[in-house]
Amino acid sequence: MAVKFPDHEENGRIYHGFRRGIYMFPCDEAEQDRMDIFHKFFNVARQGVLHSAPFTPNDDGHRVLDLGTGTGIWAIDMADKYPEAEVMGFDISLIQPQSIPPKLQFRRRDFETTWCGLAMDSYDLIHLRMLAGSISSYPELYANIIQYDRDLKHGIGLLLTYFSRHVKPKYGWIEHVEIDFAPKCDDGSLPRDAALVDWLDLLMDATEEACKPLAYNTETEAMLQKAGFVEVTEQVIKIPFNCWPSDTHQKDIGAWFSLGLSQGLEALTLGPLTRIRHWDREAVEELVAKVKRDIRTEKYHVYCEMHIWTARRPENAMEK
Repeated sequence: MAVKFPDHEENGRIYHGFRRGIYMFPCDEAEQDRMDIFHKFFNVARQGVLHSAPFTPNDDGHRVLDLGTGTGIWAIDMADKYPEAEVMGFDISLIQPQSIPPKLQFRRRDFETTWCGLAMDSYDLIHLRMLAGSISSYPELYANIIQYDRDLKHGIGLLLTYFSRHVKPKYGWIEHVEIDFAPKCDDGSLPRDAALVDWLDLLMDATEEACKPLAYNTETEAMLQKAGFVEVTEQVIKIPFNCWPSDTHQKDIGAWFSLGLSQGLEALTLGPLTRIRHWDREAVEELVAKVKRDIRTEKYHVYCEMHIWTARRPENAMEK
């Protein structure tokens, strides 16, 4: 019989039961809707591109692993696009649909702990998207991923050491997609005392104190290179907070980002500010309402940035 991990209610939202408390964001239907909206946003922003890392032909067939798969929507799209590939998604919550492509599997895992039952050197692509705020130690993010002779460390260093043991030498890639939520404004239209600015400062401080930083790490590309990866790339996409740009594509990006962020503001904010800063729900709701108004105000020409890193595991330590 499968072990049950009942979800629990907190501040009117439903949170995961498996390894309770390690993840600060809910897993209820409203949050699942937000995840699917953001998947659409990513598709619009990337013009339909599901992954930037290449699939290199090799003798073993393609295998894909999606970490923090959420509703599984990216993994499902990958399994539909590559029906011969084996695709697997890990998440602490089993919120994925029952009807899925035949070569797709979902597993409940805390992927910062030991990965049992997975073959070594076997994955062509390990995909991470929007994990900021759920991983323990970004300074160690890529430091140990291909250093086989060092002791395993806690946090993300441990996670990425496991990557090195599961991604294929020579052919295996990691693709990591994150949003730097810091609001940028080139024309001074966003007031310095805007609720959007205050909200992000509060959220960054709280998640940092919780050792699950939401902040974008500017050294990610350098850390990948230092860790020993080759063919490291970084792509940056401008993300308007709403439909203020005149460019049609940017306007579409802004529309979907505004929808997804507005839908997810409460989910992003409740856990960090109630658990870490000891706010009550009413105070969070008041802040969220103010931030939503800022997000939807088109006279504020505000944007943030999406970052997409790809990196390949070399065949051996001598490959540059």
